[in-house]
Amino acid sequence: MPLVDVKGVHVNFPFDPYDCQVAYMEKVIECLQKNVNGILESPTGTGKTLSLLCSSLAWLQDKKAQVELNRQANISSLMGDNGSLQNNQIEALKKSLESTTGMTWGGSEFAVPKIIYASRTHSQLTQAVQELKRSAYNTVKVSVIGSREQLCIHEQVRKEMSNATKVHMCRAKVAARTCFYFNHFEEIKRNSEPRQLVGDVVDIEDMVRFGEKQRVCPYYIAKELKSDADIIFMPYNYLLDAKSRKAHGVEVQGNIIIFDEAHNLEKICEDSSSFDLSPADLATAIEELNRLGEKLFEMAKNEETSLVEMTDSSAMPEPEFTLEDVLRLKSTFKQLEEEIDKIEVPNKEKGLTKPGIFIFELLSKVNIAFETKNFLLDLLDKIISYVTSDSTGMGFHSKGAGLTKMADILRVVFSREVPDGGSVYQLQQMLAKAYKVHVQPLQPNKKKKIDSWATPAVTDKTGKTLSYWCFSPGHSMLDLTAHGVKCVILTSGTLSPLESFSSEMQIPFPVTLENPHVIDKHQVWVGTLNKGPDGVGLNSNYQTRFNENYQASLGKALVNFARVVPNGLLVFFPSYPVMEKCIENWQQNGVYNSITQYKPLLVEPRGKQAFSDVMEEFYEKINDPALNGAIFVAVCRGKVSEGLDFADNNGRAVIITGLPFPPRMDPKVMLKMQFLDESRGKQGFKTLSGQEWYRQQASRAVNQAVGRVIRHRKDYGAILLCDERFAGESAIRQLPVWVRPQVKKYDVFGRALRDMIVFFKTAEQTLPVPDKKPNRAGGSASASGCQGAHFLPTVHRQGPTPSLTKARSVPEHVPSLCQSSAEEETNLAKLKIQYEGGPSTVSGNSNKKNLLDALKTSEIGESQNYELNDKSAFKQPNPMMKKMPSKKKIVIKKRDSESTSSSALVRNSSGSVMEVSSSVTNSHLQSAENYILEVKRCLDKESYVTFSKALGMYKKTGQLSQAVGVMAGLFTENPQDYHLFRKFYRFVRHKDKKEFDSVCKELTGEGCGYKPEDAVPKKRTQSHVSSLSDQPEKKQRTDATGCILQPVTTIGSNVQSEKSSKFASNDLSCLTLNSGSGDDITQSVKCEKSGTDPQGSPVEKISERLKDVTGPLDIRSPNSDNSGYTCCKCQCDARVPFQSACDHVCCFKCWKEVFNDLDKTCPACGIRIRRRNLKRLLFPGRADELPS
Repeated sequence: MPLVDVKGVHVNFPFDPYDCQVAYMEKVIECLQKNVNGILESPTGTGKTLSLLCSSLAWLQDKKAQVELNRQANISSLMGDNGSLQNNQIEALKKSLESTTGMTWGGSEFAVPKIIYASRTHSQLTQAVQELKRSAYNTVKVSVIGSREQLCIHEQVRKEMSNATKVHMCRAKVAARTCFYFNHFEEIKRNSEPRQLVGDVVDIEDMVRFGEKQRVCPYYIAKELKSDADIIFMPYNYLLDAKSRKAHGVEVQGNIIIFDEAHNLEKICEDSSSFDLSPADLATAIEELNRLGEKLFEMAKNEETSLVEMTDSSAMPEPEFTLEDVLRLKSTFKQLEEEIDKIEVPNKEKGLTKPGIFIFELLSKVNIAFETKNFLLDLLDKIISYVTSDSTGMGFHSKGAGLTKMADILRVVFSREVPDGGSVYQLQQMLAKAYKVHVQPLQPNKKKKIDSWATPAVTDKTGKTLSYWCFSPGHSMLDLTAHGVKCVILTSGTLSPLESFSSEMQIPFPVTLENPHVIDKHQVWVGTLNKGPDGVGLNSNYQTRFNENYQASLGKALVNFARVVPNGLLVFFPSYPVMEKCIENWQQNGVYNSITQYKPLLVEPRGKQAFSDVMEEFYEKINDPALNGAIFVAVCRGKVSEGLDFADNNGRAVIITGLPFPPRMDPKVMLKMQFLDESRGKQGFKTLSGQEWYRQQASRAVNQAVGRVIRHRKDYGAILLCDERFAGESAIRQLPVWVRPQVKKYDVFGRALRDMIVFFKTAEQTLPVPDKKPNRAGGSASASGCQGAHFLPTVHRQGPTPSLTKARSVPEHVPSLCQSSAEEETNLAKLKIQYEGGPSTVSGNSNKKNLLDALKTSEIGESQNYELNDKSAFKQPNPMMKKMPSKKKIVIKKRDSESTSSSALVRNSSGSVMEVSSSVTNSHLQSAENYILEVKRCLDKESYVTFSKALGMYKKTGQLSQAVGVMAGLFTENPQDYHLFRKFYRFVRHKDKKEFDSVCKELTGEGCGYKPEDAVPKKRTQSHVSSLSDQPEKKQRTDATGCILQPVTTIGSNVQSEKSSKFASNDLSCLTLNSGSGDDITQSVKCEKSGTDPQGSPVEKISERLKDVTGPLDIRSPNSDNSGYTCCKCQCDARVPFQSACDHVCCFKCWKEVFNDLDKTCPACGIRIRRRNLKRLLFPGRADELPS
């Protein structure tokens, strides 16, 4: 890997960095060297995360070296070793390291800082860890702090829906030492080093896998790894929330904090310090305390009557609080509910707004203050732990949700402690500066008045919601930096405008960067459009957004752009209502149909699961060669605009239909703007006005949507801003720095359309064609997962790092250019086919030969699409199969008929077998796995174990009778399960298929579609036909009475002709062989009996082989009417005889009647019978052999 000198720090980068990457790393290292904060913007696709990790870790390595040198120098001076040469060398090295690590870190010459890397979601953290695994710094020690939701593997805790419930339940189990995984963790911690067991670079998935394998708690392992980690990954909220930092033991003093994807930081800072208390929340808390009080009273009553000794003490943990504590807390909450109801709200629609100090005044009325908050929080934690760990079924269905909400509220209000000697009032005033209190009455459900004479009671029982809103993200940032953080770096792809962002944070940012993109100018086209094709102005403001003329003009514009934009087109609306109204209007006036003539249109849904389905459909349509791409209609600030990758053909153009301003009349938005206007000029730094903030929110959302289209160095696309307000200079200044110079303003629609056509034609001719990528849905969401991630476990790392070769490739660090791991494996397999000569090396499952390989089976000769129903042998051809290669039908004809040489045919046939042989095993094994899953869903656990044992025994002994006895007992009681019994036919050995088909017909009334050729393994038949192809073609021609094989194309490979289904005495008709590829290769062989081939024709040889196994090829031969056994219950011939352990025989129907009885005893001897002990009798018996 190349070493890049960045401000004296040697950065080991995977490849020669772009100029923008060097500039970015310079700014990162400048922040670290000077110990100052920085805001760094670099567009998506420029390798921002990789540059950030490599530069910061390179600096950290030099810092470690400097600290170690200081230690050695200090030891040397204490030892009195003052050699001049050595001192000169040490001084020179110290100066060199000081120049690379910076001079501002004085006072901590023996302390190595940690890097705390925070991002918004766990999936984004996983992407960052995997980038680190592929870099040269994959030997640093890593810790990932996650929640119990991601890391807990305890079955009882995992099934809880609420994260708060999981937290308290986990704490209760740990305190009571009833969690096996935590106890094992403590044992490992005493006897070994967790880091050595887990590895250096690990993420959440690594720790969960390790925990499940070793049965040890991943959550506490992650916390333990934090102590010696060089870099710690965690979500934003764990870092910004003081109570979360304390709970997870996150130490920020003297450390470096990096916020990646920081464009959401402002909102997260405010939300983490705010709350809404609804009447339902307070009522839930009071009800939980009420039920708890009743339970404690009942326990006390039972104790007095000595009944407590009869209870299960393990199910009733001893509470750490008294009934009196519960009643006092309940009284406090009821008083709070009454005080909130007393608040007079003159305007019920707008609500009432109070200054932030009002919250302390309100709570003090019910004796909740700084002096009592520690007692209340401690009591609440004890009660919540007790309620969540309760297993006595006392009705705690809410699992302490209301009490948890109240505890969180108290922690937000009393977020800081009163300093020693400080004033409570001053602390309250300081905290209240960033807040507003809002009281909003709940609107009652207005129902239609039925009785006009009825007078409604004048009551106000609907309740009021109490909101405590933080309007200063700097409140959290100031609290964070007050703990001695060395420097804070904020970075994202969309932070513009930087000035407003830094002013909102209220801390200085001396280092800033607005990076250009890695693409060239000709790779992007940006235009603002003022009018539609019909000359109507495009302006999505409040007055015109629902105007039908505007909506129709926008729709007509979209019709034209859908015609000229190749592949994927993204259209973003300001909000869901505007999007829905436009689509409704287009459907009514016919514009919708005009759009879909060029591209199918998909709409972003609100639900999470529905969104994943729509994304999958979008990617499928993009990759469908029969379509011209697709249109995805979405909203700004929605799921599509954040984090999804629309690289290359997935997104060739993005259209923004308007400025997505926040809802102006929303109380929180109005108060935010009011707060900023009131604060402007009062602070010691420049702040935004309310109007500037309002406009900046829209610009950030636009920039985030614009970032969807250009995703890597070789990508290209168009950006169209369809609102006349975008043409203003102030709006252009709000766009990303790499977009601004490219903006062109269009007053005439035709010119914009013409220039877009020219752009795409030029791009398609000059830029490389992207590789086709597999479908990817975002939500997985993983919705936003890194498609290029390669898991490289660091446990027991030996030898050279396996990722160095891949890491030198630029696409490996650009998610849009990376192939998925599944695609890489497929490509590798294809290369092996091409260069190692043969498909037999491809199949990863080629060594799996039986159902137990899927339990574990597959026999190559079985048809992959076999369906066991009454029409399976005469399945109609699928019209979609016309595109598939046609199969061959071998027909024996006279010499004078048209024909082709058999050698050519056999070469074709054998070649096709070779081509599909590798895929047969995989597809058939998958079919077997599907069968096993279907059986699992049908059977209970005990029955499935019986089923598995029967399969294992059949594989071992080959005795079909025992297996059929078990299968019949499991699958023939309920007619709905008959299909499972019939489907087992495909896994029966060839020699047993005829027998099984007969049994199936008797038990279920329907056979399995048995054909005589099913009794011959496919490999034997294929090898026989292949051997015939070795006969010289010349000899075949001289055979006067022989037959020539002629290929005839047939589409419906599963369809047999009417003629071929009949057997005559003078000719042998149709022989059907199941192909391994999943389609039947039907070879109809017809031979005129006009002579005899002395060597025997191919048909005769095959028929002789079939006769050896199956007997005469005559499907009309009836089965024997007499089984040879007499049923000891009905005294009739046992058509389907089963023998019990007591050796008595009954027919299957009689045995079913026996098992339907309660006693389940043998009709002959009265011994109790078990279904699993019945054995199917498949061979005729004699009367003298029957038990007496």
